[in-house]
Amino acid sequence: MKALLKYCTWTLFVLLSANLSAQQGATAAKGKTTMPAAQDTIYSQVQTDRRAIYPGGTSAWEAFFAKNHRYPEVAKASGLQTTVVVRFIIQKDGSVTDPEIICSSHPLFTEEVLRLLKIMPKWKPALKRGKPCASYYKLPFIFQLKETPVDWGMKRWN
Repeated sequence: MKALLKYCTWTLFVLLSANLSAQQGATAAKGKTTMPAAQDTIYSQVQTDRRAIYPGGTSAWEAFFAKNHRYPEVAKASGLQTTVVVRFIIQKDGSVTDPEIICSSHPLFTEEVLRLLKIMPKWKPALKRGKPCASYYKLPFIFQLKETPVDWGMKRWN
């Protein structure tokens, strides 16, 4: 289990480093990241004037997760714990779309994160020049069996 956690952490570090380098290169070259012509521009959180915000902030996010997550029974019986990191887009209207799993150690945890994203309320979208804009957001979903405080690290992942 520790080896799997180390592997996932190392993989996450490598992916985030590569992703950050790619984003910086794209930002330097274009100034923004775009989707196909039919889509609006999607900004990284650092390119916006105000980041997207979960309604009610971090404490409301923690309450949503605590109330709505379902720990996979097979994982619970096996004592599996993990962090699933997902990147998604928060659209201009605050809806959550296009989830992309960055790191996950088990498909059951991945399925649960995707389910949670589907039922998540709309966020307060990021602002660019005072207007709502679509933006990328990375968020860790921490699955642990013990009753210990969790540092969700929302600022660290974006």
